[in-house]
Amino acid sequence: MTTLDLIPNKSTLRILHTSDWHLGKRLYQEQRYDEFAQFLDWLIDVLNEHEVDVLIVAGDIFDTMTPSNKAQELYYKFLGSTAKSACRHVIITAGNHDSPTFLDAPKTILRALNVQVIGIASDDISDELLILHKGDTPEAIILAVPYLRDRDVRASKSFDDITTKEHDTIQGITNHYQTLSEQAKQTQADILNKFNKKIPIIATGHLFAAGASVSSKDDGMRDLYVGTLGQISANTFDKCIDYVALGHIHAPQKVAGRDHIRYCGSPIAMGFGEAGKAKQVLLVDFDDANTKPSITALPVPVFQKLARINGDWDQITKELSKLIQDDQSIWVEIIYTGNEIRSTLVQDIRSLLEDSLVIALNIQNKTLYQQSLSLHHQTIDLKQLTEMQVFETLLNQNDIEDAEQQALKQAYQTLLTDLHDTDHRAE
Repeated sequence: MTTLDLIPNKSTLRILHTSDWHLGKRLYQEQRYDEFAQFLDWLIDVLNEHEVDVLIVAGDIFDTMTPSNKAQELYYKFLGSTAKSACRHVIITAGNHDSPTFLDAPKTILRALNVQVIGIASDDISDELLILHKGDTPEAIILAVPYLRDRDVRASKSFDDITTKEHDTIQGITNHYQTLSEQAKQTQADILNKFNKKIPIIATGHLFAAGASVSSKDDGMRDLYVGTLGQISANTFDKCIDYVALGHIHAPQKVAGRDHIRYCGSPIAMGFGEAGKAKQVLLVDFDDANTKPSITALPVPVFQKLARINGDWDQITKELSKLIQDDQSIWVEIIYTGNEIRSTLVQDIRSLLEDSLVIALNIQNKTLYQQSLSLHHQTIDLKQLTEMQVFETLLNQNDIEDAEQQALKQAYQTLLTDLHDTDHRAE
């Protein structure tokens, strides 16, 4: 039985939940616009084929706050296509990679296409409560919550230490959802009284839920968490919410074992750590008799095959020979870990792949690296390290004790978060 066989018949209300497109993202400087374009074309086909009523994109539409012209072109072309599709409503909320002001700028024009954008957490929280209609009849209540930055939710801007600041921020996010939930319950009751119809409440979020599993250290996510830093409890979401459409984590999963609180994951592998892992979007169906949704994962095709090879020279040549025989475009990351010193590794691999459709985007020679460390000549390629890995290397070089390292890393991560959260496109 295929996944398509499991998709239920068209319901009263069908939602498609996706997130973390990261339009404009590169992989070791390789442009990926063809992949993004193919995904967005596929998504339009899905909206039509499955008669989707509401599309929810839960953050990180773009990979940076200053997206390229090509990334913007893909975004607006897609939104124009949705206006001609079966989809009646599009809800877009900002993620931590997005510029809130950039997303919000055309929101008035986009509303004419039934596209509602929430980039910035408004001073009037009710702006995030959307009522969707089919004709004159309400059909859903959306709590369209974007990525909530520290300054969006923390009442006091002063704090004694990092722990206090973190606690206040998490409490502010919790209060934000609780306030919206109370308004949603009252709205739902008013609609029930007027139309004799109980409509579902759906919330969005772009956050790190406690217990969420990151697919790998190389899935394209910023390494900004130590311990429970920034983690939001599943209990943050009121029981009145029938479905929570989350973004931020690139691996699809339920939160705290709750079927209705979901990460759909990124639709494209964002790093070689996700090579070969299934990607999906989620179809969420509601019917008139029950606000408990039926949820179906819809597999996303692979538009650019990725592969990672680890091992000695024999293992690498064996795996590369198989990939070459596939006769399709494949991007590979090669990590040499053999005992033999191969100073010409890069040249040897380039020669082996000549005239093939296999392209090595990254080649690492771990043996030479370890040898350089043993000789105290460190030649680390900073492009292959995250900001946190660079900081951890500095701590280790200065023999900082473990207990102090933990506190310093948490403080450093807080600074990184503040830096990345700054909307450089805002006036």
